[in-house]
Amino acid sequence: MNFIQTAWRAIWLAAVCVAAGCARQAVEPAPAHPLVWDAMKKSASPKFEDGMARFEFHVTNTSKYPVKIWQIRASCGCTTWEAPRMPWTLAPGEKGTVKGIVDFRGKEGEIAKDLLISTVEGYQTLMMVIQVPLMDPAMRAQNQVLAAANRQAVFQGECAVCHAVPAESRFGPDLFEAVCGVCHQAKHQASMVPDLNVAKEQRDAAWWTRWVEEGREGTLMPGFAKKRGGPLDDSQVESLVEYLVATFPKEPKKN
Repeated sequence: MNFIQTAWRAIWLAAVCVAAGCARQAVEPAPAHPLVWDAMKKSASPKFEDGMARFEFHVTNTSKYPVKIWQIRASCGCTTWEAPRMPWTLAPGEKGTVKGIVDFRGKEGEIAKDLLISTVEGYQTLMMVIQVPLMDPAMRAQNQVLAAANRQAVFQGECAVCHAVPAESRFGPDLFEAVCGVCHQAKHQASMVPDLNVAKEQRDAAWWTRWVEEGREGTLMPGFAKKRGGPLDDSQVESLVEYLVATFPKEPKKN
């Protein structure tokens, strides 16, 4: 066997070895995460008046070394969590609990929210699925009667649970979903509630600001600004108007 043949044989054998190594790596499963949870997904079917769905996820460190949770993040503003102070170190065999709270006020149907658990060993996702019940028809009808008599009544008493409380510490699209969507995106939308996707006149920032802050006399639309007895401060109004201008048509559709 000459030099060239010997060299090519060596290259071929090296290629075979590399390919075999890659193949072994491809079939070898990734190491299991040392944190084992009682479930990665949990479901709840709360009552409409609960307003919040609460979950508990129980974890065990199954490894022989400490594991540190550096951060827990919720998938959106309507979801919060409770756990020991971060970073949270679990000793070998130690157990712990993470609580998730989902504010479903202003929502209907099935919704899913996540908690993202961050460790050096990798990310884990805890999913919370909520079956949000429909508002009782009698309660909806009663709220509409109260609103017809006094538009600002939706921010008082039991009505505040859906129309005022969800606005706390929310801005932009999250604020719209929490306080506007309950009427304007409801599956069983009242006939007198206008479709925001249909513009009947020019709608600029000033137009939206006037509607959000003051509402409109002779309709169910209340004034959401605090100076009108509503729940929104100036910065929230501004963020909501920016979202409305960017999301919905600014002028009537041309024939």
